[in-house]
Amino acid sequence: MNQLDRVLACVGLLLLAANLSAAEPDAGAGDSARVLAAEDLNPLARMYVMRFEDNVQFGFGPDDEPLNFFRIQPLFPVELNEDWTLLMRVLVPLAHAPWPETADGLSDVNVTSLLSPAKGQRFIWGVGPSLVLPTGSHERLTTNKWVAGPSGAAVYNGRRWQVGLLVQNLWSFAGDGSRDDVDVMGLRPLVSYHFDNGWYLSSSPSIVADWEADDDNRWLLPVGGGVGKVLSLGGQRISALVEAYHHVLSPTLGPDWQLRLQISLLYPK
Repeated sequence: MNQLDRVLACVGLLLLAANLSAAEPDAGAGDSARVLAAEDLNPLARMYVMRFEDNVQFGFGPDDEPLNFFRIQPLFPVELNEDWTLLMRVLVPLAHAPWPETADGLSDVNVTSLLSPAKGQRFIWGVGPSLVLPTGSHERLTTNKWVAGPSGAAVYNGRRWQVGLLVQNLWSFAGDGSRDDVDVMGLRPLVSYHFDNGWYLSSSPSIVADWEADDDNRWLLPVGGGVGKVLSLGGQRISALVEAYHHVLSPTLGPDWQLRLQISLLYPK
């Protein structure tokens, strides 16, 4: 199955899931679905989430081939006491890189911990460290460096609107001395609007600045968004999201646009 077939299959599954869940089981389910959708998008969510995300980036390399990242992302809160919660986020990426040589396998694993006040409601925030481990199974899929730095997030939750920002800057501090140093900033703004019955609109581009690169290759700036829905299949709450982004700024051999397909299994307390 080629990349386009995979994308079309994922979109078809999301649309089928949305149709299967069109009828809400009770009058309060719409409010519940709207809250769950906002929690799923929230980087400071106070519930357990198992997320699967496929990110296909088109126009990569000299032959404009697709670059693919399939990410497995468990998220879970650890209640330290009545005042503070530690929010853990683990990102396990499986990658397909077509250039300069084809490589498939595990990329570098990222672990982020955010300490946040336990009683936040409308406005919540969190700060903490982020660590990237050199776990890549192929030289093309790893920096061969230990990388770490600070992370922070802030989110405002309205009844319909949600606005937030996740930011981090990571530096290499150990590893293969023959490989390039890492100094990368990541910004992920979030804007979403939530309808009744679990439908929502979302824009959460992953903006990247590589401070080690020259000016022409420093920024990756996506612009776009998508639509999602919280649904119930066999009693399991699921959030399904499809987003598309055009890269206004991209490295010389970087991708032109991307399609993000996301499924989250939700486990509210």
